[in-house]
Amino acid sequence: MYKDGSREEYAIDKDSLIQGKMIGYYPNNSLDYIALYKNGKKIDSTIYYYKSTDKKVKLIKHWKSDKEIYYKAFYTNGSLSEEGLAERNSLLRKGIWKFYNDNGTLNYTKEFKKIRGKSYTNQLWVMLQTGDTINEGTNMKYKVHPRKLKLGDSIRFFFQSDVSQYRNKSDFFVEIPKDYTKENFDPEFYNQQGLTQKGIPTQRILSLKYNTKYRTEKTKIDTADHKKTVVFYLKPKRIGNDTIRGYFNEVVNMTPGQHNLEEYIDKTKNNMMTTETRTIYFDIPIQVTPR
Repeated sequence: MYKDGSREEYAIDKDSLIQGKMIGYYPNNSLDYIALYKNGKKIDSTIYYYKSTDKKVKLIKHWKSDKEIYYKAFYTNGSLSEEGLAERNSLLRKGIWKFYNDNGTLNYTKEFKKIRGKSYTNQLWVMLQTGDTINEGTNMKYKVHPRKLKLGDSIRFFFQSDVSQYRNKSDFFVEIPKDYTKENFDPEFYNQQGLTQKGIPTQRILSLKYNTKYRTEKTKIDTADHKKTVVFYLKPKRIGNDTIRGYFNEVVNMTPGQHNLEEYIDKTKNNMMTTETRTIYFDIPIQVTPR
């Protein structure tokens, strides 16, 4: 029993470990939640209810593992509100989450990625009522082929802005480690250049609008898409499973008439140009086998 009138009911074993159901009640005696325990640890699912007498489900937490929880939240009318994965300890969202309207239709989808200890909205897709993608959000499409290859072969990387944040004003580039087989970004990009004094060396690959290295690739892609498309090749140098990490940047210069991808100093005002940047991080697993 608690001072506010709420209470919990559960059983413990001889070692004072909770076993079986734990049932919580609101001060008005309506059902708050039902949890399942085994040897003092939550298992299976915990169901939370709205503060009402009709037992409407508010949230379900499915304890997938020691590291992950699957969330499902509901509106008061019973329709699904949102669903997705989170870290069990930090509760940080991860991976793809779906968010719904109260009539059950998909509203938008977000991809969450853990970046420097925080849950970062990596990509966003806003949907029409019909379920088709609407021209809102911030996301990219990419193709990497092959992901399984023999040592000495090359991988083709294709990145393209699907829905950009700044529409037709932006330029795009991909940034990856200068030699990922020597120094790679860590999973949360703590060693990204510019964040630490010892950021790893990187290479910036510009879009086909500026990159003259892949002339043949340009002929395969519509000229209107050159500025939002980045194409390049990498040749892995070691055998085994690996990960290529990097980020796809959208950048727009807020100073009219200035190039988006180069530093510009306004000598009359003696300050740097103002730019806005949107970053989408990627992790691409590959497998390299002996030739």
